[in-house]
Amino acid sequence: MSRLKLAPQVTLTRLPYGGAVLVNGVNLAIAECDEPQAVAIEDLLAGGVPEGQLAQVLIVAGWVVCSDVG
Repeated sequence: MSRLKLAPQVTLTRLPYGGAVLVNGVNLAIAECDEPQAVAIEDLLAGGVPEGQLAQVLIVAGWVVCSDVG
């Protein structure tokens, strides 16, 4: 079974007014997420199903990686 986790160089920071920001510490890329996206990302990171469109976009962009859970 595969699970998603943030890539090693990526941090997810919740914003006080809602939403979140993903920051890549290596290339300084930033992605701002609205509240529904932030909740969906947290659900994915908490063990949600990684087959959805959002998961694929995050994986291709390098924000998250798949981790095998045994």
